[in-house]
Amino acid sequence: MTSLSADDAKRGEMYAANAQRAAAEKKFASYEEFLESLEMRAVIADFDPVHIPRITQLTNKSNQFNLTTKRYTQSEMEAAAASAEKIRLCGRLADKFGDNGIVSVVIGEKRGKSLHIELWLMSCRVLKRGMEYAMLNRLVEEAAKAGVEEIFGYYYPTKKNAMVKELYGDFGFAKLSESENGDSVWKLDVTGYKPKTVYIEITEELNNG
Repeated sequence: MTSLSADDAKRGEMYAANAQRAAAEKKFASYEEFLESLEMRAVIADFDPVHIPRITQLTNKSNQFNLTTKRYTQSEMEAAAASAEKIRLCGRLADKFGDNGIVSVVIGEKRGKSLHIELWLMSCRVLKRGMEYAMLNRLVEEAAKAGVEEIFGYYYPTKKNAMVKELYGDFGFAKLSESENGDSVWKLDVTGYKPKTVYIEITEELNNG
């Protein structure tokens, strides 16, 4: 089987799993009950060298749920992965219907006691599952461990990413500024952050794939 046909097969499996999820959702009175029924599991961890190609690919094809739409070559991503000044997270999400693979990437740069988010993206195929809140919970946790007291988020509008215009506000960040072209800057105080409720079990191992 060629690589292309293998990718097509995997994509077909994901489409089939999404159809099963959509059918399952109709059986529950509330969306929260549906989320609980999915038995979601996620691994949220620093970048692993094995997954750098997939992480790089995701940064270059994610357009809608992408706050800065910053693009990386693989060598640039490898440099980011090796930098002591960065906090990096990649998230992989699975549930009882299947494994979605790596679906979210966050990169922030430490500057003193501040963290500046350079990249925040998520695959649209896992929208409305709460993965963005799970990523935020872990980011704040890692930032606190690194002595970070405030996190700055940046939104740069494109023709495709309007869906995340107010994401930082939803996260609990305060808007500091917004320019005429729609660029905005947000800030979150790490101290006193209350973790968001998620219906995802966070586990420790990220298997290859």
